[in-house]
Amino acid sequence: MNVSFLDAMPIPCVLIGADERVAHLNEAATTLLGSGLAGRHYVTALRQPALLDAIEAALRLGRSVEAVYFSSEAGRDLTWQVTAAPVESENRQEVLITFLDTTPVREATEMRRDFVANVSHEMRTPLTALLGFIETLKGAARDDGAAREKFLTIMEKEAERMNRLVRDLLSLSRVESEERMRPTDPVALNGLVSSAIQTFAPMAEDNGVR
Repeated sequence: MNVSFLDAMPIPCVLIGADERVAHLNEAATTLLGSGLAGRHYVTALRQPALLDAIEAALRLGRSVEAVYFSSEAGRDLTWQVTAAPVESENRQEVLITFLDTTPVREATEMRRDFVANVSHEMRTPLTALLGFIETLKGAARDDGAAREKFLTIMEKEAERMNRLVRDLLSLSRVESEERMRPTDPVALNGLVSSAIQTFAPMAEDNGVR
């Protein structure tokens, strides 16, 4: 295989020769995996079990196999989608390993999951309060005008809190659906900042955040 093609690739690429040794690494792979790996058996050069299993399967079965590789950089955990694919070179079967950084996708998924979990937790409190007030108004406070007025005021506040949370979820859904659409409309930053303040200030106040 012409390794100059690998050197031109912007993603990490490793070529495993027919002798099961590391035949070549491009610059991106050397940055990811370290230097001094060329010529070593892939088992000693690439130590993560899932990656080794993928290479072994690609060599044995002659088909592409995928795996996940984990690394870290400057204290940040990185996740790579690895593909080990057989390639023919001078009538010999070698394996080309490519690494695709999927860290942004994983981080976005985790942020979305945490956000939904937090919103669900936040909604549980006002919902419980509303159910409690409704039960009280249907029972002991049925004919108590002062209590009814007090409870209705609190219920209105809690309902508005839930409404804000629902709007946040809808905003997240809208952003995700439009994330790959190039914006064309001008944006008034003053109005955007004011809207953000109006949306999040009550929630911040409820949680004692200035």
